[in-house]
Amino acid sequence: MEYRDNEVIFASTSNKLVKGSFTVSQFSVTDGQDPKGHIYAGFTASCGSDGKFSFSIGRKGSKTVADWFSARVPGNKTTFNHKPDELNFAMIGTLVLEFSNAVCTFYNVALAQGHAGASNNWWFGGQQAMYNGSDSVIYGALSNGLVQLVSFQRGGNDVNEVKVAPRTF
Repeated sequence: MEYRDNEVIFASTSNKLVKGSFTVSQFSVTDGQDPKGHIYAGFTASCGSDGKFSFSIGRKGSKTVADWFSARVPGNKTTFNHKPDELNFAMIGTLVLEFSNAVCTFYNVALAQGHAGASNNWWFGGQQAMYNGSDSVIYGALSNGLVQLVSFQRGGNDVNEVKVAPRTF
């Protein structure tokens, strides 16, 4: 088992991203791929204006992790609009993205990493996500007491990039 820096990048398409955080509330990791417990409930990863989050976990796909993910996030609530076969790890938590003109808090966001071809690809979805076609979901964020709609696209771009497009601000 080898720990690896697994990076996912949230790339803002319209508003300037200032910083962000993702706090894990639930997770599943393939057996033996995190013996030191780097990922745990309450763990927070942060990013700067580059949108880059890093998670130190081993990489080995398993159906157990994919089943855990699918039991919490139906396929039609992911950017790929289907269930995964195998995943290296999966996490559900709170994503906070601070843009130059708004701070958006997304609850019950699901991030996971799988494997496709020669690459490790990321999954994005969540319990409040709504599939929107073209490898994207719409997610409602709480921002200054209002709900803001944001589009997240995970397919059709780099395997570690999630395109973020705020829709209402």
